[in-house]
Amino acid sequence: MFAVQNSALYRYPTGRVSFGKFKCDPYYYLWEEKLESSMVKDQFECSFFCIGEPKCSSFNIAAFPDSEGLYLCELLANDKFRGTGNSFKNASFHHFSPWSPCESAPCKNGGVCVPEYERNSYQCDCKPGFCGTHCKRGGDKSCSQIKLCSLPSGSYDIDPDGEGGVKPFKVYCDMTDKDGVGVTVVNHDSESRTLVNGFETPGSYSRNITYMETDLVQLASLTASSVHCEQFIKYECYNTVLFRNSKANGWWVALNGEKMFYWGGVDSDQYKCACSLNNTCADPNYDCNCDKNDNTWREDSGFLTDKSKLPVTQLRFGDTGITDDGIDEKAYHTLGKLKCYGLK
Repeated sequence: MFAVQNSALYRYPTGRVSFGKFKCDPYYYLWEEKLESSMVKDQFECSFFCIGEPKCSSFNIAAFPDSEGLYLCELLANDKFRGTGNSFKNASFHHFSPWSPCESAPCKNGGVCVPEYERNSYQCDCKPGFCGTHCKRGGDKSCSQIKLCSLPSGSYDIDPDGEGGVKPFKVYCDMTDKDGVGVTVVNHDSESRTLVNGFETPGSYSRNITYMETDLVQLASLTASSVHCEQFIKYECYNTVLFRNSKANGWWVALNGEKMFYWGGVDSDQYKCACSLNNTCADPNYDCNCDKNDNTWREDSGFLTDKSKLPVTQLRFGDTGITDDGIDEKAYHTLGKLKCYGLK
């Protein structure tokens, strides 16, 4: 056995020769599985004991001798690189782990360096969403970054505002939609078709939208870091109006709290719905199908695509009471999931 200055810990399979180099972390103690303890004359004797024990990866040794001049030597089944987070300051011990290429911190973006002492090499255990030899590819800000690592569709944790901000949250990554760019899909609590009835005053019906496992800070970071975001919105109406004669009976509220007086399929034109863009509205005198205001079920729907306004945080409706001639006005609203994709 040899304690060689420029070699990592290595044991030949035949057991005839073993060698290693250990690096001291003064006044640190590694809390790992203890293989055995013994009293030794110095750190070199402790090193030889570790090299001679096939399961030993590192050791703790007392910083000061006992009354007989001996030091307590503890052989450990792990080292500080594989036992990340278990090394603590200690006034009574020094810790020795084998020299490792992990000393240079080659793994990026929170990846854990796992040493391979026999080959004097290492591997990086990358955080979800990152990949490559040094975890430099991919990312965890959106599903479009995660897609760079060729990962499949499924649930992932993303952190759009980065480390140190709001905690990451779980989303569904659709890796096949939009030509496979990696679409971030965020759920909310108001996706079901919901009845609106008995609210006559404009905006008197109110539905707050709560997005699952996240907050508006993270959602603002997600939309800002994506090339495109969209959210489907639909209003089914029976004898009730949305924007007739430029008067809003219903609206949606943007991320910043602003009331928005246009509907899905329109990029920002006030008091308009998608049918107004191609002249297909039920009544050509109005800019929404619902604004015909007759005793027929009609629908206005489409995608909201101004990502600076998304996601929708509240829905407001009115004109769903009882008319003077006894007609029960009513409607249904449906709001889709927030979807964002593309790398800026």
